Amino acid sequence: MRLLLIRHAEPDVYLDPGCDPPLNATGRAQAACLAEALKDSALDRVLCSAMKRSAETARPLAAAVGAPLVVEPELREIEMGRLWRWGPEDHREWDRVVAQWGEGRTDVCLPEGESLDEVAVRVRPVVARHVADGDGGDIAIVAHGVVNNVILTTLCPGLLSSLGNYLPIDHTGIWELEGSESTFRILRRNDTRHLTQSGP
Repeated sequence: MRLLLIRHAEPDVYLDPGCDPPLNATGRAQAACLAEALKDSALDRVLCSAMKRSAETARPLAAAVGAPLVVEPELREIEMGRLWRWGPEDHREWDRVVAQWGEGRTDVCLPEGESLDEVAVRVRPVVARHVADGDGGDIAIVAHGVVNNVILTTLCPGLLSSLGNYLPIDHTGIWELEGSESTFRILRRNDTRHLTQSGP
């Protein structure tokens, strides 16, 4: 089967910083470009989280390819706890926790939020249901940066040395995977060419 793993488009963090913001104008344009670029993809379904930025990115894609949109609440982004305001001190605390994850301490939680292990516990059953134990149909998952890292680590065990290593993933960046069960190979990495190409 083929899997398109996509991060949501740019959210309006000034309107609703860190919690559940919708897309801003740039994000809506990114979502439209994504849908246009993938309109000829033969997808059986498009998955997204229930968060606005994920659903608003996935909806035009599902419409463009004529596939059902399946909302999976467990694909929501990591719970940021008290870092949701994302000020300078929050950035420093985030970097500190991410560094601990990189050292293998994936049980460390964000202040009043989730750990990477907790995210993996809720995300991996969704992956197993739709991907590892699926019927082989091609799908797209429109989710979030941390969640997509967990999915990549789950399906491509050789990609990163551990769950705690973090791959930068751009807004609407496309990772294309091909494989079966829990072993996939990567065909495209963080592809954002659809954001710079003009014309149909």
